[in-house]
Amino acid sequence: MTPQREEAEQLLAAAERDAVAFRILSADPEAPTEIVLFHAQQAAEKFIKAVFATQGMVYRRTHDLLVLWETARDHGLSVPTNYELLARLGPYAVEFRYLGAAVPEVSKLEAERLIEALRVWASQHVAKLQ
Repeated sequence: MTPQREEAEQLLAAAERDAVAFRILSADPEAPTEIVLFHAQQAAEKFIKAVFATQGMVYRRTHDLLVLWETARDHGLSVPTNYELLARLGPYAVEFRYLGAAVPEVSKLEAERLIEALRVWASQHVAKLQ
């Protein structure tokens, strides 16, 4: 297995773990929204980075989904979501889990659809490495 494929598969597996945590917590009405959406943000971040790994790209180790979106665009990759949703979801990585600030509205359904779209996109890219 190439290092490129190994990194992509590790990121894909890590994204899947966050997607599972998101799904489980989404079903619990007592789960804090910022923690539920933290896992959605983490899954999105790792799915995007998995695609970067399939391309052999060197990318910043960042939680900023907008930086990742722009990096993808700069490399000719089309992330299957829109900038605005990533802008709203991105702050759940760090800021809103600790500061108690008002959070941008992201519905669980929006996050679920985003995760699924990114899962399919990343999985297709990883599969091409076989």
